[in-house]
Amino acid sequence: MHSPLALSYQSRVLSAYEGEILGEAFFRVLAEEADGKVRAKLVELAGIEKLVAGALLPLVLRYRLEPKSAEMLAKKARDEALDYAKLGWTEFAVKLKNLLGPFVREFQILLGEAPVEDRPYIQLLLDHEIALFDFAQTEGEESTDGQHHLDSFVKKHKALLPSGN
Repeated sequence: MHSPLALSYQSRVLSAYEGEILGEAFFRVLAEEADGKVRAKLVELAGIEKLVAGALLPLVLRYRLEPKSAEMLAKKARDEALDYAKLGWTEFAVKLKNLLGPFVREFQILLGEAPVEDRPYIQLLLDHEIALFDFAQTEGEESTDGQHHLDSFVKKHKALLPSGN
């Protein structure tokens, strides 16, 4: 029998994993409607979400977690994308930053609760969320290119990230 804390930790790992799958689909849906640099940035964000989901897969397997179907998560992503699809890039980035803030805090707490063997994966999850937050802040509030935040994340965690997009 699992302790309530363990179940809570594992359910939050599952939620984070599903969030990455949903995030990939979310950014891909938005990229379908975008052009030029915006499209490239959205495709890059989708690729990062896919890499992080792949990096979290060992935890999902270790704990025998059962994620929602990719189809169900993709539908939810399409529904959520509707709120973002008509925004200009700067407004999108600001709204995205506001969405990501609570996840940064959640993953900081999750890292503190993680068993030692899970910490590299949860640190990757946290660093990824911080990189996305910083990217969105730079793109939205400073109106400059935030790509370096994503590049730094990928470089730092290259060993845990699956290869390819």
